[in-house]
Amino acid sequence: MQKKILGVFFTLLLVGVLAMLYHFFNYTDNEVVTYKQYPSPIKEKKKISPTKLWIDNLAKSSTLQYSYPVNELFMQVDLQKKLPRSEKQKIIKPKSYKLVIGHIDQYSIFCVVQTLSNLNVPFVLTKDGSDPKISIINTDNKKLSNIVKELNTYQIKSKIIEE
Repeated sequence: MQKKILGVFFTLLLVGVLAMLYHFFNYTDNEVVTYKQYPSPIKEKKKISPTKLWIDNLAKSSTLQYSYPVNELFMQVDLQKKLPRSEKQKIIKPKSYKLVIGHIDQYSIFCVVQTLSNLNVPFVLTKDGSDPKISIINTDNKKLSNIVKELNTYQIKSKIIEE
């Protein structure tokens, strides 16, 4: 009984699919659709003579009447607070030293900056060419030797040279 019902169902399904395919391939559209023609919103551009273009005038001018759109940076480093003072609050003239590091990479620069900051030693880190330059301002030789010892604990070979 179930086989007969399934056979009839698949036969009807097959006939329905074939009828749809026949209708799809033999379909013809006799109705012609026409659309109303609207005028184009784009108007013809007026041609400007080359002498009136502002960019040509700018290119031909010999004087620079403009400035570049960049930010100017003025930077001042105030190391007066960090410099040692005598008993009469007069600033002792410090000496400037250069910290020379054997191998310079991101890790060693990070360790140097952290060490100098922890020891409260005033320093200036600048990039000179491809290598960073570390200048130390100090009057105490004991602190200078401590810097080298601290950097040796991080396996950073360094020495201090007076500038």
